[in-house]
Amino acid sequence: MALEMRGACERCDAPLDHNGLAYICSFECSFCGPCTRQLAHKCPSCAGELARRPTRI
Repeated sequence: MALEMRGACERCDAPLDHNGLAYICSFECSFCGPCTRQLAHKCPSCAGELARRPTRI
């Protein structure tokens, strides 16, 4: 089962490169680095931890 690699931050709509820095929660909500820092690494949708999303090769 593959992760859903969303192409934009769910908070500010900034583009997220599939091989760039992005953060996800366990429900695969996706956020850019600046929004993740502003959210204190906590997902606003589920209150779960935002962790760095793995890159694709």
